[in-house]
Amino acid sequence: MVYRIWTAVEPFILRAELLDRESIEETRTFLEAVLRENRRYRRPCLLIHVSSSRPVFHVEEHGLIDCFRDLAQSCVTQIALLGDTEELRLSHEYLELIAQQHGLDVRSFTDEETAIGWFRYQRTQPERRDADERRRHRQWMRYLERRRGERRFLHRRAAAAH
Repeated sequence: MVYRIWTAVEPFILRAELLDRESIEETRTFLEAVLRENRRYRRPCLLIHVSSSRPVFHVEEHGLIDCFRDLAQSCVTQIALLGDTEELRLSHEYLELIAQQHGLDVRSFTDEETAIGWFRYQRTQPERRDADERRRHRQWMRYLERRRGERRFLHRRAAAAH
């Protein structure tokens, strides 16, 4: 396995390239190195290009989705995946699906230009909600979570009484 991580000409992109990956452990090592570098450079967009590597389809079972979640928590808001074979692109599309189910903004692309265009487009879009509306939405979501917890507690209590 060989990898390279560098900052791009664009001030908002961190680039990472992975070659000849064979195992899940190598993938995890690569993603941990990307995480370390992004903590150093604090770039919101991550472009990962995978070449000559085996596809990975069991991202949840092997804990790789947790690595992507760690990246998102470190300040990466968008992750673009590029693969050099059809099998890699299919595995990236599967990873995109799983990541989106976990609330992560991951996309699979066939070429670098389109991926960078996606980064640029997302960065130029105005925030749809103002700060007050986002705050009210978060408060509402916390309220709903508390209500769900209370209902579960009352349901368990009622079931235990019978």
